[in-house]
Amino acid sequence: MTALLVVTRSDPRDDRIVEAAQACSFRVARLPLLGTEPGRDVAGWVDWLEHPREGAAIAWTSRRAAAALADAALPRFQDVLARLPLFAVGAESAAPIADRHLDVTFVESEPSATRLAALITEARAARDIRRVAFLHGDRSLPDLPAALERAGIAVDPFEVYRTRFLAPDLDVVRSALAADDPMVIFFYSPSGIEALERLLPPDTLGALRARARAVPIGDTTRRALEARGYAGIAEAGVDPFTPGALPSVKRIPL
Repeated sequence: MTALLVVTRSDPRDDRIVEAAQACSFRVARLPLLGTEPGRDVAGWVDWLEHPREGAAIAWTSRRAAAALADAALPRFQDVLARLPLFAVGAESAAPIADRHLDVTFVESEPSATRLAALITEARAARDIRRVAFLHGDRSLPDLPAALERAGIAVDPFEVYRTRFLAPDLDVVRSALAADDPMVIFFYSPSGIEALERLLPPDTLGALRARARAVPIGDTTRRALEARGYAGIAEAGVDPFTPGALPSVKRIPL
């Protein structure tokens, strides 16, 4: 019986967790489940950047939104972004912009859209925030804009990317379930959960939910796993990109 680690994307940032798993004699499957393309509002977003409204800030809740922002706005609008308050849900989602030497405020502990809304609300007086440009994908949840609007902050939504479901070979997952091998799965978004599940027949999906150890990257993903009935969910907030933050795969209960 050989344990399997499933990483539900193919990204060099996951090399460390893959190496740790292999050192613990895990087999590893890296599954590219999601692709992205420009969203319907990219042109409108660029127009917004030409003349940002007074009292405006920018916020996003995914790394893909930050990458889309960088693609559309940099380096052309570097000075504009440097003048505006920028907010991201966590360190990972901030990185594509923070790595371009721009100041991004993010939730440092247990990142979630609710905590991000609270962070923006707390900062609005000091930073003169009256409205927020919310950058999102076509499958984003309404948590952040809804919380901001309840707090009296206007929201201008911009769909800057769209998500495409891909179809990698899942034979390794099906074989591991058939053999009753222990399995740990890293999930990075609710869309990633849906992308994997849509490729599995009902009996295999039921076995996956009942027997796999699911590790969510954040609270929103954890809640999506709970809603779908996963029996074994590790603590949310695992961050493979911060040294020391990720527990050894050997210590993840199976």
